[in-house]
Amino acid sequence: MPALRASLLAKAGSAVAVAVLAGSGVVASTAAADAATGHHHHHALAPTTLSIRNRVIAHARHHADALTGVLRSRRKDVAGATIVLDSRTGRKPRWVVVATGTTGSNGAVTFMVAPTVRTQYKMIFRGDSMYRRSRSNVITLKAVKTSHHHRG
Repeated sequence: MPALRASLLAKAGSAVAVAVLAGSGVVASTAAADAATGHHHHHALAPTTLSIRNRVIAHARHHADALTGVLRSRRKDVAGATIVLDSRTGRKPRWVVVATGTTGSNGAVTFMVAPTVRTQYKMIFRGDSMYRRSRSNVITLKAVKTSHHHRG
């Protein structure tokens, strides 16, 4: 049994890497991740929720936003999960992966962003051998202003 478990964990790790490298969040990458992790629905996967919020970080002439997501399953924090941060800007309707992170013991992951144009963000958990995939809501951030100097 331990050999099988290690094999499934190895497959899960490689599936996540493939899905992240694909970058566009296409349906095929999540289907491939399900296939590679051995999801044969013998055991029901635990449902998950992924929240997203932002907090403005402003000091001196620098401004950024801290985007924090919290992954939970049945009201409990999920630690050690890979979360992907996607963004899209302007007229391009295509989402692109801009960062990946791992949830801490409190189920939270934080990404620092400083958009130069109006940008939409969402977080995605692609699922694993224990938990179903989920995604956060989309939030929109305005362009960051780095200085308020008047040039004359």
